[in-house]
Amino acid sequence: MRKEIMDSPWDFTLYEENDKKILDIVYCKSFVDYSRKFLLQGDELNYDFEQIKKLAEDIRNNFENYKDREIKE
Repeated sequence: MRKEIMDSPWDFTLYEENDKKILDIVYCKSFVDYSRKFLLQGDELNYDFEQIKKLAEDIRNNFENYKDREIKE
């Protein structure tokens, strides 16, 4: 069962599911908005709101560094 932990509207939502933390990041591109989900790991599992906000922005700007952690449904 998926449980919402943190939310920043039109930015990200952090979920916990099956003892894993998943960051759902909103991408706004012109007329199309979409989201991508990434698995958190290591120190990220204990990040506070501001750290998660910075991480979401870093993932948006540097997708290649995080693409191996993307969850495709």
